[in-house]
Amino acid sequence: MKKAFVTGAAGFIGYHLCSRLLDEEIDVVGIDMAVSPDRIDYIARHAGFQYLPYEINETDLEPYTNDCDVIFHLACSVKPNAPWANIEDEVQRHVSVLKKVALSANEQTKLVYVSSYDVYGKRQGDVLESSPKNPETLFGLIKLTEENMVKQLAEKHNFPFVIMRLPTVYGPGQPEHHTYQQVISIEGEPQQRDDSISKDTVTEDVLFVEDAAEALFLAGRSPSKNEIYNITSGNQNQWLEGLTELKADKLSFKEKRKMRIKGEKAELELGFRAKTKIKEGIMKQIMHFRNKKTKPNSKEI
Repeated sequence: MKKAFVTGAAGFIGYHLCSRLLDEEIDVVGIDMAVSPDRIDYIARHAGFQYLPYEINETDLEPYTNDCDVIFHLACSVKPNAPWANIEDEVQRHVSVLKKVALSANEQTKLVYVSSYDVYGKRQGDVLESSPKNPETLFGLIKLTEENMVKQLAEKHNFPFVIMRLPTVYGPGQPEHHTYQQVISIEGEPQQRDDSISKDTVTEDVLFVEDAAEALFLAGRSPSKNEIYNITSGNQNQWLEGLTELKADKLSFKEKRKMRIKGEKAELELGFRAKTKIKEGIMKQIMHFRNKKTKPNSKEI
């Protein structure tokens, strides 16, 4: 992999993926209509990074993707906890963007599509990549629809793909709608009530953002094609352990159904194994938040 194209480059995971690729001296073209370009400003210092502040659907992507080895599609404008509203419009909008991105791939360009455990819904027992899908959120429905579109387009237009199903991702810069960041944000603000904190849609596992970026990097570099991978921390109780580290386990966010996502395929075929312990990752997220509060003009990373 010598050059990559990343959608959602200014996002939480997108930024860390771009940084990981640049660390490997891989040239990166990133596209994102970021409201706050702090992350982009930070990585744009690297000579190998090109930033496109454009809407995907309004941009001719081929001049930027035709010499790329991998296209990483992370862009998604719907949050995991988004309400069931305007379903048809939301699905159509996302599929339109996906189609534009996917059709800029070719036989020599792999598409790595970032999906979610949300496609499974909630079920009992072990869940493999081949397990039945039953999304219970709008986000999950969009992700599953896009997964199916990736497979259809790849078969029709003969480009390789890899679908990566991620759990909740945490770490420095985690979006505010996630449970961990909600807990961290009310630190020192006793007027905030615990019952105002909402639960992540995926609590079966949680993965540190640098580990998520590493998994995507490995998928791009790997010869694997036309495959789907569950990406896991390797610790089934990781999300709940994170609440304990945050001293928020009294929130009692417990699942009635014990769903265990199996990630052995990614370890065997991609060589992925999460490295960051939950205590270490939570501390990095806390310190990042505190630094932003004391130095409000510092760059977001």
